[in-house]
Amino acid sequence: MARDTFDKQLGDLKAQVMEMADLAKWMFETGVQSLIDLSDDTADEVLEKRHRLAELDEQIEEDALKLVARQQPMAKDMRAIGAALKLITYINRIGRYGKDIAQITTQWDSETHYSDLVNLPRMVELVHNGLNHVLRCYHEEEDIDLEQLVEWEDEIDALRWSVFRECLTYMAQDPEHIEEYAYYMMIARYLERCGDNVCKMAEKIHYMVEGEHLAIDT
Repeated sequence: MARDTFDKQLGDLKAQVMEMADLAKWMFETGVQSLIDLSDDTADEVLEKRHRLAELDEQIEEDALKLVARQQPMAKDMRAIGAALKLITYINRIGRYGKDIAQITTQWDSETHYSDLVNLPRMVELVHNGLNHVLRCYHEEEDIDLEQLVEWEDEIDALRWSVFRECLTYMAQDPEHIEEYAYYMMIARYLERCGDNVCKMAEKIHYMVEGEHLAIDT
């Protein structure tokens, strides 16, 4: 019976992490959509969720530490709890980057975008792919597809610098809209950091599943 109770508590912990991940993913995707649409109303919806994200972060940490103190888990059980504690840090960051993008939407003075958002849509797609992959692996307790993940991460890094160079060129050609291009550069940096946090999540999931450490070059 004690093992059944502990298994249920581990399952509840995972469900909390997935709830937080779903919220962070929503904040990321909706923050990006608010920028695409230049919708302050959509941006405000994202900004309002930051408090719930923080609440989940604190609650999961508290519950995980209680599990360690009360159950003194070993081996894979301990790795699962450790993974949860690590994952919520990276999940929180991704949600907050969504909030930061929404904040840029509220500060956008122009009524339009420029240069088809440079390469930002492709970066968003890659982050979305990576995040979905690692969350599925965590939920199913499967190992990550390292080769695919590294391929996505390398493309995100390359696109970040492509956006940077392209925006510098546009700033020189169109100085009236320097602020907007500077925002694009900031967002590219946020998206690159989201990709890095996805990789950190992958490292912890790999350790949880396989019991061996992994370092992904970001």
